[in-house]
Amino acid sequence: MSEEKVRVGLHLTEEESENLKRYATDCGLSVSEFMRQLCRGNYPKPVPPKAFWELLNALYEVHNGFKECSKYEPSALEICKDIEEFIVDLQKKFTVGEAV
Repeated sequence: MSEEKVRVGLHLTEEESENLKRYATDCGLSVSEFMRQLCRGNYPKPVPPKAFWELLNALYEVHNGFKECSKYEPSALEICKDIEEFIVDLQKKFTVGEAV
């Protein structure tokens, strides 16, 4: 498959053009990369807000606390596993683009 770039022209209304630029910016992508992602069957998600990353950091701290406790109470490792699964689910929901 050739990696040569092909220029594609597209006619949009002013409103559509502004929406496209805003969607791309919200996802932290250029308009070109946003469109490439769509063509690959991915629907990019907006960059999560700062509060999302703060929540993840707090969850990691709680996880680490339970991990320390597991030296004295091995059942704490089950809670660690639940927290890890929850973190992965959150990351998928808020950072991984969905297929269209």
